[in-house]
Amino acid sequence: MTKIILISHNSLAKGLAKAVEMIAGPQENLSAYALMPGENPDDIVAGFAQDLPSDEPVLILADLVGGSMCNAAMALLKRQNVRLIGGMNMALVLQLVLNPNADLDHVIQSARDSLQEVRLKPVHAENDFF
Repeated sequence: MTKIILISHNSLAKGLAKAVEMIAGPQENLSAYALMPGENPDDIVAGFAQDLPSDEPVLILADLVGGSMCNAAMALLKRQNVRLIGGMNMALVLQLVLNPNADLDHVIQSARDSLQEVRLKPVHAENDFF
């Protein structure tokens, strides 16, 4: 089973993990790590890197491409079983949790497509009563 790790600035990753589990139930393969003010992103990544399996796929989702957590996690890409995705959102994490065998490129595209402006439809009256 793929291990999914969420990483972010401040508590975004932990909040996202809780929101996903609210919808999908507890997820043994999902964990989250937060970079808090004054902390070093390399230390956070090193802390969870030592517990990563070497014989199972690992998918790391970062909040921001080019952000300090994503950049620190790039060091783990030397491992053959690790993939790193930047720009996580709830649609992406939910799809990965609910469809663990789905094609990653398809899931990423689907998460991109889930971003939409929400608008109200204008109401057009056929007959005015007044």
